[in-house]
Order: sequence, then structure tokens, then C-alpha cells
Amino acid sequence: MSIIQTKTWLYQFVETCEKFPGESPYSIHCENICRPLLKFFPKMRAEELQYELLCHGLFDPDEWVNLKNMVKEMEGNNFWHTVDQEYQLLKNLWKGPEVSIFIFPIKKEGLEGSKQLPNKNGVTYNGVLFLFLSADLSVEEIKALLAHEYNHVCRLTYLGLDFDKIPLKDSLILEGLGEYAVKDLFGEKWLAPWTNLYSFEETKEIWNQHFIHSLNLLGTKNHQLFLYGNHGSQLPKWVGYQIGFQIVDSFQKRHGPFNNNELYCKSSEEIIAGSDFTTNKLL
Repeated sequence: MSIIQTKTWLYQFVETCEKFPGESPYSIHCENICRPLLKFFPKMRAEELQYELLCHGLFDPDEWVNLKNMVKEMEGNNFWHTVDQEYQLLKNLWKGPEVSIFIFPIKKEGLEGSKQLPNKNGVTYNGVLFLFLSADLSVEEIKALLAHEYNHVCRLTYLGLDFDKIPLKDSLILEGLGEYAVKDLFGEKWLAPWTNLYSFEETKEIWNQHFIHSLNLLGTKNHQLFLYGNHGSQLPKWVGYQIGFQIVDSFQKRHGPFNNNELYCKSSEEIIAGSDFTTNKLL
């Protein structure tokens, strides 16, 4: 299906809010934005999916007043066309699978794990990719985000695991591969800030103390603390993301270069064992 023309959904959402001012924008949002997605999420209710996507950056229903201008700006900047072109390029380059891509404005408040106002975010499920974008993003930023997220699609297809069966080691490598794809395609300039928050000595110590013995922990919901960190714990913010990137980056430097679609088809065990984050225990 590739790029879904979500701008039609967005305009319909705004028109319904204008037509029925006494109705809750959250209810209208749920019906116009989330319910059409249920065919991709047959085990979820619309309200559950709405909450899930709001947590990842989907625009807040109360932002409907300014939404029409935002969508017009995104249209004027050719967001849907840009993503479509880049998706086709990546799919051919990586010999990747088909995926349905949904583009929505990003909410104007902080996301989980971030205190800064975000301008982009993405989330990937099996066969579905969401991009949450600010209207003033550059083409390069959009391409970098798409590369990271579509690499997730390729990797998840290779793994073939349900989210509750994915071990922590695969979550780390998933994020590392996604951001390494950005570096490989566009250079270090477009890497996320979390790739360079801590020194190698700091991340290696955290790896040894907190990660090695938890690498087989199952379920992506159980990986959040390791990935995002927590101010109340011994894991600093975004540390798992940086460790994942450092593992993949060091593996590539030691054993690469690899063909475009070769790296994401290597096992997490091989990548970790061949990186600067080796472990003596059996993964």
C-alpha cells in the first residue's frame, strides 16, 4: 500500500470538529484517525490504539484548531511525495518488504523520555510505519527519520518475532541498526543526539553492570528502562539507544563494509560478539 494519504483523514477530522463543537475532540479523533487503522491492529480497540499512538507523538486532539494550517504547510512542503520517493529508493536499496506508511503532525509537547519539544518521531509495527512530523522539517531530517524507521521494518521482518518474544539484545541491535543506516546514508551530521551523550568508558561500564545479565529479557515493554534510562535509576537517559548504536558501529568498523541489505540480516549474537561490547557469557 506504501504511502497512505492521511491528509484526507486530517482534513475530515478538522471539519468534523468544526461541525460539532460540543463533541469531544478525543472522540472525533478516535473515530476519524484511529478507527481506520484497526485493520492493521485487529487485536486492539480504537481507544487503545489512540493511547498508544499519542504516547509516541501523534498530534493531540485538542490541537485541531491549528491543524488545518499545519497540514497545508506539510502539503506545500511535499512531505507525502518526499516520503514516497525515499521509501521506494530504500525498498530497492535494502531489498526490503512492502509497508504501509502513515504521516501525521507531531504533538506540540514532550514525548516520553524527552524534555525538549520534539519536531519528529517515528514508530514501527509489523507492516506499519508511522511518521510524526513538524511542518518545518527539512527534507534531510525526514529522510533520516524514514531510513531509521524503515530499517526497523526490514530488521523486524528478518527476526519474525512477536513483540512479547523479542529479547533485549534484539531491541538494542534494532535501534543500533536503524541509526547506523542514517550514518551510512547521510553521514554523522544527521545522527540523533543520543548517539553521543556518553563516553565509551561510561557506556561500557553500564553495559557490564546492567545489560549483560539482562540480554535475554523478553518483551519490548520490559526494555523501556534499558533503552530510555530513568533519572531515578542507575541508567541515564537514552543509554540503551547509544549502546545499541555503538555496538553496531563498532561491529561495522571491525568487520565491514557490508552490502546494503547484509547488515540487518546478521544475528544480534554475531553483531555483539564482533563489537567493542563483547561478553564472555553465552547470549
